Amino acid sequence: MPSFRTRIRWSSISLITILLLIFSIALYSILSFLLHQHIDAQLLSIVQSQADRVKKETGEIEEILQKNSRDDTDDDHLEKENDELREAIRDSVVLNREGTVQWKGEGVGAVAQLDSLLFNQVLQGQTTYETLSRPTDSPLRRISFPISSQGKVVYILQTRASLDLINETLHWLILTLGAATIGIVVFGWVGSHWVARMALSPIETLGQTAANVSAQSLDTRVALDAPYQEFQQLAKSFNSMFERLQKTFESQRRFVGDAAHELRTPLTAMKGNVEVALQRDRSPEEYQDVLATSLGQVEDMARLVKSLLTLTQFAGERPPIDLKPVLFEPLLENLVSDVSILAEEKGCLLTALFQEVPLILGDSGQLKQLVINLLDNAIRHTPMGGAVTVGLKSSEDQVCLTVKDTGSGIPAEHLPRIFERFYRADLARDRESGGTGLGLAIAQEIVLAHHGTISVKSDVGKGSVFTVSFPVC
Repeated sequence: MPSFRTRIRWSSISLITILLLIFSIALYSILSFLLHQHIDAQLLSIVQSQADRVKKETGEIEEILQKNSRDDTDDDHLEKENDELREAIRDSVVLNREGTVQWKGEGVGAVAQLDSLLFNQVLQGQTTYETLSRPTDSPLRRISFPISSQGKVVYILQTRASLDLINETLHWLILTLGAATIGIVVFGWVGSHWVARMALSPIETLGQTAANVSAQSLDTRVALDAPYQEFQQLAKSFNSMFERLQKTFESQRRFVGDAAHELRTPLTAMKGNVEVALQRDRSPEEYQDVLATSLGQVEDMARLVKSLLTLTQFAGERPPIDLKPVLFEPLLENLVSDVSILAEEKGCLLTALFQEVPLILGDSGQLKQLVINLLDNAIRHTPMGGAVTVGLKSSEDQVCLTVKDTGSGIPAEHLPRIFERFYRADLARDRESGGTGLGLAIAQEIVLAHHGTISVKSDVGKGSVFTVSFPVC
């Protein structure tokens, strides 16, 4: 598997190389364009300064030729004018409309023929440029400039300049850019090692910390000195994860311990009863008493195991619920009617105050379990002569269920933990009443699976009010 550090280095070097190549090509192209534009401007300036002189001299030569054609005199003057014109256009050439060399400067050697397309463009009054490649010598840049008389091109003035300086400049530019690119790439490769080490150092610290974390060291926290916001945020995320893991592990460990403790009590009682029964021969009635007592302990364990299985199901990714539109009011009426018998046996009054509410998305079976748990909890903690009130109403987009009792209430320090598994605010009394400490925990899981909320308010000596809210369907 390739190293991420190496991947960072190669990626950075590749990016630097690509950028340098783009920069070099762009710089070379721009400089080449500017240099050619510069030499073209120089050539244009030269031919523009020569054009008036050529036009003047050729006019005088034509006058002499016309005069010579009449009296055949003044040949010396004609030769003088030709010499002056050649001196004026020492590095230039004058062509006539047929493309024939009319005058050629003393510094001009062989004259390359003008391309037919360019020749036609010049005859139309356009100034053209071309690059002449020579196998044995340096290339030349040539300009062809039209000289007009009475709106008609009569001569073509050509001059040229060597491209040696431009080519030499571009050659040195290539060498300079190549050397600079190699140097930057080498420096970047060395520097990328330092950059990668600095960038991955916090990651290595996080990795080492995570590797050393175990069930016994979940209180470990990451401390980074990296002065970067992203790494500080990453460290906070790791610490938050460790904190959640620690809370979850401690909760699970406490849950297992509490479950073992709850199961140990009836098992110990059963073992003691059986051991006592086996110490000597007993009558059938005594064995029946032992079996009846053991059966009661088995039923307690069965209820506890059932509750544990229910919590285990809700702890999975798919809680055991099937959400469908449910009319909550008739469901509550049936449950209150069934549970009223338990309230009468306890000697307390169970009252229902229902309003008409809209449909909610819920699982009828789980909703029944929720209401039974809340009512059972309220009845068990309400003394004889007390009252339990079940209320149902709607508020905006919520359906609210309240279960109010007139029991002894819950002290404020116990309220934050009232929905924890196996938690009992009054341990001795709850054991006597047959509670497992899981009813409210299961109720909370059911509510959360229905995307609702559950809360409790309590005053010591006055009672408690549990409120459950469900979103409207």
